[in-house]
Amino acid sequence: MTITTDTSDRLLTEVERQQKYLDRLPDDFSFPLFNAAQALESQRRSGYRNTAAAAREIIDNAIEAGATRIDVCFERPKQLKAHQRAESISAVAFIDNGSGMIPKMAQYALSWGSGTHFDDPGFIGKFGFGLPNASINQTRLVEVYTKTADAGVITKAWLDAREVKEHGLQRIQEPVESTLPAFVQTYLDKKGIAFEHGTVVVWVNPDRITYRTPAVMREHLVDDFGVTYRYMLPKVELYVENTKVEAVDPLFLTPGARYFVDEAKGGAQMTADWNIAVKYARDPDTGQLVLKKVEDSSELDGTDASIEAAGAIYVRIARFPYGFAENGGKKADQPANRRFEIRKTRRGMAFVRAGREIETVDVFPKVLKDEAKGLGDWPLLQSYAYHWGVEVRFDPALDEVFGITNDKQTVRPIQDLWRILAAEGIDKQLGREQAWQRMTRAEERKNRTKAIAAKSEAPTEAETAAATADSISGQKTKVADRSKAAAREAFDKETKRRVKVDQLSLDQAQKALEDEAKRRPYVVDFYDEPRGPFYKPEWHNGVQVAVMINREHAFFQTLYGPLLNLPHGDQAKQALDVLLIALARAELAIDDEQCVLWYEAQRERAWSPFLGDALKALQQTMAPTDEEASEANDAGAGAETPDGVTPALEAAE
Repeated sequence: MTITTDTSDRLLTEVERQQKYLDRLPDDFSFPLFNAAQALESQRRSGYRNTAAAAREIIDNAIEAGATRIDVCFERPKQLKAHQRAESISAVAFIDNGSGMIPKMAQYALSWGSGTHFDDPGFIGKFGFGLPNASINQTRLVEVYTKTADAGVITKAWLDAREVKEHGLQRIQEPVESTLPAFVQTYLDKKGIAFEHGTVVVWVNPDRITYRTPAVMREHLVDDFGVTYRYMLPKVELYVENTKVEAVDPLFLTPGARYFVDEAKGGAQMTADWNIAVKYARDPDTGQLVLKKVEDSSELDGTDASIEAAGAIYVRIARFPYGFAENGGKKADQPANRRFEIRKTRRGMAFVRAGREIETVDVFPKVLKDEAKGLGDWPLLQSYAYHWGVEVRFDPALDEVFGITNDKQTVRPIQDLWRILAAEGIDKQLGREQAWQRMTRAEERKNRTKAIAAKSEAPTEAETAAATADSISGQKTKVADRSKAAAREAFDKETKRRVKVDQLSLDQAQKALEDEAKRRPYVVDFYDEPRGPFYKPEWHNGVQVAVMINREHAFFQTLYGPLLNLPHGDQAKQALDVLLIALARAELAIDDEQCVLWYEAQRERAWSPFLGDALKALQQTMAPTDEEASEANDAGAGAETPDGVTPALEAAE
């Protein structure tokens, strides 16, 4: 059966579709393990999140080769194509001063699985996929220039995906003697660096890089490398086009790293840390591999054949004080905002293998059956997780425990690891960090709201509206007979104060108060009394009706205060003021003593306690979700790419 190649797959049965593709094979097809052309295209779509993630593989190789300096530089196009910008990237070069490779190794290094560290898991690389995998993900042509210290010439090897045939045995071409690309040699000359030994990896005409303008790409790489290699940078100098990469600790606990502040001066605080010895051994009863904590060194018997791996897991948790890492809006260059930008892409648990960060996992075991299995009670990673951090460092011997993939991009911890972390109380400590941030931020919002809740200098819209209503009805509020003595006493007290403070005569002070009461017959003011009523009415300046709102009552904290912070909450706030003025006006106008006592009792002992209890219950039910959602909205202001660089920045270049 033969199917024409132009027949759509959707019109074929499964068997017919199989026959269609088998008909394309040559008669001498030897059925290799991989179909090179299709495998290569599949590898081009491998799971590197961005150019920095792919570039790490090249940096890893340079570090393993003993490099003490690594430079990344870009080539700009010599001749512009249609719609191409002069400031665009036509090639990316990674230059290191490591040991270099002998010619055959340069050829071998471009094939998948060609690593030299399979027998020694202590290196940051092990699988032999990095160079070809990462390179072909970003470009169809990768060139490798290398020289050992005792070699007289530079060797060039290359992998060109465009030359790979659809079928048949595929080979890496024999290396040739060469010179460095002109843009690489120019860069080295400007730096005064002689290429005596080392390797240069060049991505030629990369077609899948994240950013095409050099300035944005430089920032992208510098930011990523600073975090990924924070533990290695003290021993390796890393540059991206004249910019030296500085270590960035996303927990901000490392002295000397960027954005670090000493704890005594308001910096991050390490609230807990653990050093957990573990072994990964086969259970004698079930035959299954199990991860267990090592309680005593005698458990690590070197002759025990059941032990697959053993090592240490280091965990540390950092707490950030309020204001240390915050979304500053337009203040993007402020240290607090820069810290927040770093935290936005690393909210969760950071995993560091052999001193090199692999991934930040933002999903903890959360379903009920996970907790029942002993995997822990982990907090939900919402906006509060921007303000605390947790890092897990481990030895490469434990790769299987952490589920390290061959591209070193992801971790997939086994369930036993979560059990051990939970048994150490790490999940509970993270819950405490979450709670601390929630309480701290709630208190800060409360204090900030109280600070802006003050008597206005000029009449408010609500006060003016109430005065207008008096004019319309022709019934102004009069001081009740029972209150005249107290009102007069308060008037005299305020008069004396103004005489003393404002250096006025007695007549001038009295007239000023009378004029103010006429100009502003109603006033909304505030007081603080933890056990006081939610508001109380008073006579100010003799004949001025004052509404005193209690900033310590749940009415203010749950309803009134949040209205002050809403972008369009002023109308509702003014309407609420009018309501309170109406209540105060009615109570102050009562002359019957028993009726007055009834109103006071209701307001202080009935309405206010009930209102306080009900609003506190409402706050406890709704506040955590609302607060998290509110902070998440603040944190997410402005579109951004996965690595934290805004598209606007790319456009600006």
